[in-house]
Amino acid sequence: MFKLSIDHPDRTGTETVLSTCEVTLRVLGRDHHRAAIIKPDLTLTDSYGKTLATMDEWATDWTEAGQ
Repeated sequence: MFKLSIDHPDRTGTETVLSTCEVTLRVLGRDHHRAAIIKPDLTLTDSYGKTLATMDEWATDWTEAGQ
């Protein structure tokens, strides 16, 4: 199970979306980020909690972990 964590700077909690499909979460996260007026920080992790990719408020697409 993959996890997309969405941390909005104007909210107190972090939203989480789970899916068995990594690609679905990547598309969902990217599209949500592009549409948001106040850009959230996004983190995509695998079922072991390892970070696969991130996107901060200034990003236009995913940054792969380790790059």
